[in-house]
Amino acid sequence: MNISRLCFIATTLSLTTFTTNARINLTDDISFSGFGSTSITQSDNATDLYVNREITEDTCYDCDTIFGLQGDIRFNDSFNASIQVVKRPQDDWSSPELEWAYIGYSVSDFNLKVGRLRLPLFLSSEFYYVGQAYTSARPPQEVYNSVLGITSYEGISGTWDIEINDESYLAITPYVGIEIENYVDIGSTRFDFTIDKTAGLYAELSGFDYRVMFNYAHFKYAVDVNDQPYLTDSINIFTLGAEYSLDQWLLTSEVLVDKMHFNWYSSLAYNIDKFTPYITYAESHHSTKNNSVLLGLRYDLTTMVSLNAEWKYTNANGGNNGELITTPPDGDTDVQLYTIMLNFIF
Repeated sequence: MNISRLCFIATTLSLTTFTTNARINLTDDISFSGFGSTSITQSDNATDLYVNREITEDTCYDCDTIFGLQGDIRFNDSFNASIQVVKRPQDDWSSPELEWAYIGYSVSDFNLKVGRLRLPLFLSSEFYYVGQAYTSARPPQEVYNSVLGITSYEGISGTWDIEINDESYLAITPYVGIEIENYVDIGSTRFDFTIDKTAGLYAELSGFDYRVMFNYAHFKYAVDVNDQPYLTDSINIFTLGAEYSLDQWLLTSEVLVDKMHFNWYSSLAYNIDKFTPYITYAESHHSTKNNSVLLGLRYDLTTMVSLNAEWKYTNANGGNNGELITTPPDGDTDVQLYTIMLNFIF
């Protein structure tokens, strides 16, 4: 898979999640598709690494396991519906999550969606769980894990697609959500979130060899800790991302800013036929302080199956390492992480 193919997938998946050759057409108007990831991974720190994945020094064979199914129906030229169900890393196989389920209406250059929708916070938000769609084994956790795995909302969004010229397009998407509940387990502590209000604006400028996105999101929420009221607050999240390809090179960078975080990463990949070596550098600031470097190699067995091998080192710099979900009892906050990941789509 060459760099232009990667960009094509990224651009296409932002609209439909899967490339055409990965979709099973049951009829002219009904299609079915799926995706998954599994890994062998291990860190050198006894403290759990990453919220919702909990990787430790014991070799883990299911910390990254993902399996998803998606169905799409086109009723006519204007109306369509889509549903996606995902067994995420934190889910049991018996209790997958409904990631999205919506009805869409399109007219001219405007698209309206109503239902459960994916939060458009990042470059890879629309295909966050589709490991085959991005270069590394996981999206950079310093940025993507900052929202504790909250990836969807229930509400409405409208997208205006504006053609700037023959090669450049601008998509503007305001969105509003109603109350939704979610939870996350961090060690032995359970945090229950009630998000009373969601409102935001997503904009993406794209061309033949680049994508630039900006998102502003506002949330009003309440948190219960182990079934006890804990906090009621609001937060504004700003994210900015850019992706640029030049021949065989692909440069990607994103930043997330809110009152608790100033986190960012930059990644550089170079495609050589079926092989893509890559390097990522990331930093976390404010409530957590660490920096990391990741070296990886992706091998595309086919256009629908890939294999990643990665090494990552995270240095806490004497601060609170945001990669570790609890405070290490031995005071060791530096981590080396080893991963072999298999991704596929169908």
